[in-house]
Amino acid sequence: MNLYQEKMRQACGIVQEEGVDVWLIIARETIMNNDPVLQLISPVEFGGMTCIFITREGSSIALASQLDNVGLEQTKTYDEIVCYGMDFEAGFAAMMQRLAPKTVALNYSRDVAADGLTHGMYLYLMELFTKCGFNGEITSAERIIGKLRGRKTPEEIHRIRKATKVTERILHEVTDFITEGVSQKDIYDFCQKRIKHYGVEDAWDHDQNPGVFIGPNPVIGHAGPGNRRAEKGNLINLDFGVKVDGYCSDIQRTYYLPCDGETDVPQVYKEHLANLHRAIDKGVALMKPGNAGWQPDRAARDGLIEQGYPEFKYSFGHQVGRAAHDGGVSMTRHRLGGAGEALLEEGLVLTIDANLYLDRGRIGQEDVAYITKNGAEFISERQDAIWICNGKN
Repeated sequence: MNLYQEKMRQACGIVQEEGVDVWLIIARETIMNNDPVLQLISPVEFGGMTCIFITREGSSIALASQLDNVGLEQTKTYDEIVCYGMDFEAGFAAMMQRLAPKTVALNYSRDVAADGLTHGMYLYLMELFTKCGFNGEITSAERIIGKLRGRKTPEEIHRIRKATKVTERILHEVTDFITEGVSQKDIYDFCQKRIKHYGVEDAWDHDQNPGVFIGPNPVIGHAGPGNRRAEKGNLINLDFGVKVDGYCSDIQRTYYLPCDGETDVPQVYKEHLANLHRAIDKGVALMKPGNAGWQPDRAARDGLIEQGYPEFKYSFGHQVGRAAHDGGVSMTRHRLGGAGEALLEEGLVLTIDANLYLDRGRIGQEDVAYITKNGAEFISERQDAIWICNGKN
């Protein structure tokens, strides 16, 4: 079973779990304007108007034009391909009559990953529903998509592990490159050359991967490299990810550029890292199925505050998958019906992210973890010590 077949079987099960009669996905000319969920359930682009019906009975049906039906059949992703020839509306009406749904889930949501139905196509669907006499309930498919995107199959986990290993390899290689006078742009260029060397892709915007933060008062969040140069005694932080076989990683690591005569990281920064890990561990302990996303975030924040540090200014973690920021449930302090109130469940892959801003720069730790039935299992290899730059470039 290939990846798309895995995800389609999973989608059928989730529709049954959510209790809707039909999850309906409508799209056309997807190379121009694509629904983000299609990358999970279709290995090919759609040319003509296409509908995917996933039913409560656990079947998947593709209603396709004569341009697409053979190609879709060749993917062996769907249980049934129905070709409507040249009259889409007649084919749509016949399918609605055949399935006779009382509830239909559509792809609209405040979650960008579940909001693939354009306004124009929504209006068109309303016309089609009126024409075919459907007057049942219309609901958002956000819970279906959230579960489908979040619950990683074995093949998806395998690909994320591969991306993580390449990312870690490049981050280790940076230690031999950084020396006094090396700029943020130099470090960025080094990582980009290694991306090409390993034949992988950027996990996010090319111009901002990696984020390179040298010394005190670095910018917060994603930004392209500036011209600040490394000085002896600086803490240096990289926020970096690659994409392998369509799946991403997202990792932060911290380095120290020693002063003359130093052979080790100053003890004070070792202690800061240990304190940061202590707070992170409080959050990781609550990364269990059934807990809300805000709970690990709150525990990690409190863990820093209890030690006299300020809380971090972003979420404790987000999902990773097809995108580095993969939508769905996240570990954020923002509750009130948002992603942080959604429940963690087995199969999710999330980052674990917290930082300290200190006199000589940022100590940043971001790892990738998989939620099992018993809790979080690290996919990345945790940084147990700040890495010393060797300056061998």
